[in-house]
Amino acid sequence: MSKKEDIIATALRLFNCYSYSSVGVDRIISESGVAKMTFYKYFPSKESLIEECLSRRNKSIQEAIEQEISLKAGDDYLGKIKAVYFWHLAWFNSDDFHGCMFQKASLEILQQYPSIIRPIVEYREWLMGLLENLFEKAKVFQPYVLTAMYINILDGMTAYAKVNKDHAKIEECWYYIERLIALDAA
Repeated sequence: MSKKEDIIATALRLFNCYSYSSVGVDRIISESGVAKMTFYKYFPSKESLIEECLSRRNKSIQEAIEQEISLKAGDDYLGKIKAVYFWHLAWFNSDDFHGCMFQKASLEILQQYPSIIRPIVEYREWLMGLLENLFEKAKVFQPYVLTAMYINILDGMTAYAKVNKDHAKIEECWYYIERLIALDAA
């Protein structure tokens, strides 16, 4: 792995596990094992590093969700929508789950580092487009409205899972979401 990739991997791990404001550049430099000059060669500021980390996180989440969706055959659009939901549940139960890096960035540092809005918006637009397309193919009425509701549910689940480790209640919610989709498709 290159020095730049070492820096990004270290920063991703630290930003994911802790808050953006509590992780300083010196800690990232120390834990990634690079020289200060090397760090600043690739990232002239903490803001540029956070922006890159969020872009990488966006890409990795997209790949993971798309892989999960691809396991559902053909025209099973409800199954594909459900796959997005259950991908989130698996993520909540993983060792890598420490809340959503996009939510944390929006709440903690967006005012301080305005350029990080770009990868946050790119992630939200991708998720919205993916789900709206699936809802359209599932032939629901007003797929845009149902997509927005579904994303709000996913956001709420993510925040809830961060503070409550009992994910059984979240798993039970799929039944109600499925009924909402069925009602909208009728």
